[in-house]
Amino acid sequence: MVIEREMFAELVGLHARAMLRMPWIQAVLVLGIGLVIFGRVGKAGFAGWALLTLSVEFLRSRYAARVLRNAQEIDPLRAHAIFVSLAGLSGAAIGVGAILFLPQLPLLLQAVLAAILLAIPSAGVSVAQSSRFTLAAYAICILLPATLTWGAIYPGQFLGVLSLATLLCVVLILVAADGDKLLQRSVVIRHERDRLVRDLEARNSDVRAAMALAEQSAQARARVLAAASHDLRQPLHALSVYSAVLAAHPAPETLNEVSQNIDQIVRSLGNLLNGLLDLSRLSAGFYVPERENLQLDRLLGSVCDEYERTASQRGVTLRRELDGLRMLGDPLAITRIARNLIDNAFKYTEQGSVTVATRVGMRDQEPVAVFSVTDTGKGIPSEEQERIFEEFYQLDNPGRDRSRGVGLGLAIVQRLCELIGASVSVESKIDAGTCFRITLPLAFDDRLPIETAPPAALDSTLHGKRVYVVDDERDILTSMRTLLGLWGIDVATASSPRSAVELFRASGPPDLMIVDLRLGHEKHGAELADRLQEKYGEFPILIITGETSSEALRSANQRSYTLLQKPIAAELLRRAIIAALCVSVPRERAAG
Repeated sequence: MVIEREMFAELVGLHARAMLRMPWIQAVLVLGIGLVIFGRVGKAGFAGWALLTLSVEFLRSRYAARVLRNAQEIDPLRAHAIFVSLAGLSGAAIGVGAILFLPQLPLLLQAVLAAILLAIPSAGVSVAQSSRFTLAAYAICILLPATLTWGAIYPGQFLGVLSLATLLCVVLILVAADGDKLLQRSVVIRHERDRLVRDLEARNSDVRAAMALAEQSAQARARVLAAASHDLRQPLHALSVYSAVLAAHPAPETLNEVSQNIDQIVRSLGNLLNGLLDLSRLSAGFYVPERENLQLDRLLGSVCDEYERTASQRGVTLRRELDGLRMLGDPLAITRIARNLIDNAFKYTEQGSVTVATRVGMRDQEPVAVFSVTDTGKGIPSEEQERIFEEFYQLDNPGRDRSRGVGLGLAIVQRLCELIGASVSVESKIDAGTCFRITLPLAFDDRLPIETAPPAALDSTLHGKRVYVVDDERDILTSMRTLLGLWGIDVATASSPRSAVELFRASGPPDLMIVDLRLGHEKHGAELADRLQEKYGEFPILIITGETSSEALRSANQRSYTLLQKPIAAELLRRAIIAALCVSVPRERAAG
């Protein structure tokens, strides 16, 4: 339909431009016929016919000028229909001349006038501009009166003249139809060309956008590597110095001090590496957001509980303004965002308070969940508020003091917000404090239960629990067996998928299996967990990995297994084990 309208628009435009010349052409035609027959026909009749034909052509030219002047507003289909009607009117006006003049002329001039009348439709092919309907109306209205008049004068030649006139009409219409097809084909080709040009422009735009994004990513990676290189070299240099001190067999008091410093350095390195791994994982798209019903105020309240001791030590008040708010979201991502923002608030607040609040807001006339972290710290200059979300960027820390963090917290907050469909904004005034506001889509599904964090009292659930640890690194198996044993867990280990299968065959399924993602020989823990659960039924799985991008990691994410990134702090591992064991309790009861 679009191509058809475009073709008619093209056809109407061509025909209209041809019509602008027709009054002059018709005037020359009338003059020529007048020179041939003027002395043999009535002057009044010839003058009336001449005025009629010229008036019709003038009418056609005026309408053509209107069409060209208002080309964008005129319906091409309606304009074409009017042009066909005007062509028929013009042909009829010329055909009247045959009725008026042929009976008055001698045979020779009759033949001359008939020849002229037969030639006019042939010339009309170019004027009709490939419109077979316009040409048919024009030719028939000229030839039909001429043929009937000739037949009336010479009845014996009527059938022959009628056959010849019909043949001429058919041939002219077929010629116009071929032109019609050619015009349609040209319009289709132009339409396809325009579409290809638009596609190329769109692709070029996409390529330019991708190149700009790649360049930004390359610059960001270079900035991250430069900052990370500095932040890694410093503690590693300090560790090498402390290693030399330990090799010198220091006094017990010196050994105690060195051990404390080494522990602090290792924690700092762990925080840096965890931040880098988180950024890499989030940027690579291997984080799959969860959608669970949760009580936002309860979730943030549990995070606030973690910072009560920090608030007390720093002499800062931790305020809670948590309105009851249920929503559908990712509890892990929201918890991580809240921790980073609250931790950041305490770092830059020396006195006053840190306030965590929740409320229901509106965005684009839709309800949203909003939680904010507001502090009374030194504030952020307006020109720096865009940069604080860059990796390793920190205010007032040019010396890269590791006790003030590594500058990845807000970058991780921004990436997590992008992944879960949230937005982060900041408002700050110098010496008045800063407010970070997170806006989340507000949705709820009554079919799902509300997830709650396991209370600390559930630590007792670790005692006597059977946990299998599967890893192809002997050192990791040994250290995990020692650590979990100290927590009262009954630990069994396996160094390969085969030995894990044998362990299950001998002792049955455990209360929890902790498995490394990579197990050597292109095997991975998610596949092993799938096979064992198919055979022995469901049991909790924790997958520990040092990878940030691989098909194995993507596969584990798709299976919704709990993933822990190496290196993992002992307390985080403890909480993950407690959470997994607590989730398994309803399953065991349901099975019973």
